[in-house]
Amino acid sequence: MITNFSNFISEKIDMDTNIIWFEKSNKYIIINDLLKSLILNKIDSNKYPLDQFFSETNKLKAENLKTIYNDIDSLLKECNKESKNKIQEELSLNLKNFPHYSKFKFNKRVVKIEYSNKDLRNLIDPKFEHLKCDDKEQIVFKVQKNNKRIYLFKQEKLINSWGESEMHEFQGKISMELTSFFHDIQESDWTAVFHGSTLSIRNNCLMLTGDSGDGKSSLSTILMANNFSLIADDFSPMSHDGIHYNFPSAISIKEGFYCTAKNLFKSFDKLKEYYINDIKGNVKYLPAENEELILSNRCDKVLNIKFGLDLKNEIKTVNKGKALENILPDTWISKDSNHAKSFIDWVKSSIFYDLTYNDNDRMLKMIKDIL
Repeated sequence: MITNFSNFISEKIDMDTNIIWFEKSNKYIIINDLLKSLILNKIDSNKYPLDQFFSETNKLKAENLKTIYNDIDSLLKECNKESKNKIQEELSLNLKNFPHYSKFKFNKRVVKIEYSNKDLRNLIDPKFEHLKCDDKEQIVFKVQKNNKRIYLFKQEKLINSWGESEMHEFQGKISMELTSFFHDIQESDWTAVFHGSTLSIRNNCLMLTGDSGDGKSSLSTILMANNFSLIADDFSPMSHDGIHYNFPSAISIKEGFYCTAKNLFKSFDKLKEYYINDIKGNVKYLPAENEELILSNRCDKVLNIKFGLDLKNEIKTVNKGKALENILPDTWISKDSNHAKSFIDWVKSSIFYDLTYNDNDRMLKMIKDIL
């Protein structure tokens, strides 16, 4: 038995597939039935005896079992480490040094973001250009650059700071702050944020996942042109009760997809173009063109997508463990134990698919079939 070990949650999620969450490290591991039994036995042999798994362990050679136990020791040591919060750097706020600002309105709520220089606007404004307004704000954020770091303040209080190589983390934080404000939900009430795009049609909801460059935003654009309502693109927040909420940013369209987007949406040509970097090149931001605004919906279908001219047009259910191995590395999940339980419950109640396609019409039919 390991003393002072982390609290954990262990659940079966699929055939010969289990998930274990460790509170101290906020880590999730996906393992088969035998490994789960060995791990739980290592944590507490009295509570989790190996008697019922003797036939499985008896098939393993002694040297193999020893190697497995050594690996389990290393794994549990890692999972028992406390996850550390980033140490904030202090910075005094110069209230007179924010000459630039933008206001955005969504769900009848108005936020004002002030910037210490106009270049900082490019970190936030382009995705929310369609939400700009002149109404009276209810909350104020300030963004300041100092000594090559970006500082974010809310109502004059420092939230955190990020270096130049951490802009992805900064944009994730401001996105979470804006989502919480627009929906009047405390940040502590969010269970997870997925690197995925969520869409809905006739109250059926699905989330698209995949690696960067696999075509999530492109497929979202195609679906939106075919009567799907966009709920979130590339940043999909889920509350503690498993509901996915609207993140009202525009869809980022890369140059290679301009021609298709122009054919789908007549307004696309008029959109402003932005240069991101040498890797991503130029993009345009296409606002959601939904017949109805959907603020939230329960989403229980997850499609890991990949487009390629040499790929089959195919959709198939996949093992939940396999799906999570692709999803978890890019997902933020609250370290609160109640949220960990609600995340696992969402996994157990959801269906996961792999979708590959080379033809848009056949892809649309496959998606509509599963809905």
